[in-house]
Amino acid sequence: MYKLIFLLFTCFIIKDGRAQSNEFIVSYVEHEGIINYYMPLLKKAYQNIGINPTFVLVNDQRALKLLNSGQIDADTAKSLETIPTYNNIVYLPTPISKIEVFFICQQAIKCDKSVLNDKKLILGVIGANEFYRELLVASSIKKVGLTSFETLFKMFDQRKVDVAIIVLDAYTLPKLEKYPNHSKIEEKLGYHLLNRKHKNIIPKLEQAISELLAEDNFR
Repeated sequence: MYKLIFLLFTCFIIKDGRAQSNEFIVSYVEHEGIINYYMPLLKKAYQNIGINPTFVLVNDQRALKLLNSGQIDADTAKSLETIPTYNNIVYLPTPISKIEVFFICQQAIKCDKSVLNDKKLILGVIGANEFYRELLVASSIKKVGLTSFETLFKMFDQRKVDVAIIVLDAYTLPKLEKYPNHSKIEEKLGYHLLNRKHKNIIPKLEQAISELLAEDNFR
């Protein structure tokens, strides 16, 4: 019921935003680094080029579909694995983030890719089909798909999942200290995405971001 209400509320916000011609809607996921660092960075960059963005919480898969269809205007940051399958999504050429992807495992579990072959274990993951299709395609571990990193960490802390795939950046990497049984899966770059109709703003938006990154507040 909560998920249904959330989706209806999200759709209402997006449709209401579309009713206002000056609304520029940017999706984001519930991740500490996104909320505390990248959203303020992008908000200021957009304002510096004369756009006042509205940020809306949308899960990864839905955000890509809404962005491709033009129902939202941009997405805060994502890696590019699935972007070639969306004809109407473009991105700033310079990445705005470098992320590291980890397994975190409950104590006594051997924390490497071998966990994916253990049918007795439960894996918590966000965006499995969008970002980890190749990693998980032949896995036999039980999977629980989630849309919120806050919920994912909470479920792991409550031992409701045995293994989790988490994404950290420079801002959130210290969080890993709480989870000593971990292993790195890969590193990725995160790019700011736009609907193709806004490709003309890419040069000035990228310039605005570069100028902000040179300041102490966002360095």
